[in-house]
Amino acid sequence: MARHQVREAAVHAFDAQLATGTPLPIPAVVALDGIAEFIGVGHGTAGPWPHKSVRIGLHVAEGESWLVDLTASGSHVIDGQHETAADLHGSVSNLLLALHGRLPLDSLRSEGDRATLENFLRWPHLG
Repeated sequence: MARHQVREAAVHAFDAQLATGTPLPIPAVVALDGIAEFIGVGHGTAGPWPHKSVRIGLHVAEGESWLVDLTASGSHVIDGQHETAADLHGSVSNLLLALHGRLPLDSLRSEGDRATLENFLRWPHLG
């Protein structure tokens, strides 16, 4: 629970800073754990992926990467190197903020099937 609260507080702090016109990046250590928690828990417990099964890669400039399988059995982080249908690249802060719908897809570098990435960033609907 505390892990989730740290991520939520960081995203809401960004919202407040954005409202004043002075947004700062989320600290890397918070954002790295936030991404892992978001895709492991948020996506991992969201139920079945409602689209064709696909694998995507998430890559942050700070060196970390995640491969995510999206299937009828849900979302699962996998190990190793595998082909992907699409990939997102960016700073760790921007990736976390895009996962939370605070930044658009175009704030990241994308490769592969754009529709898959758009579906990924809209799923699960948390609002």
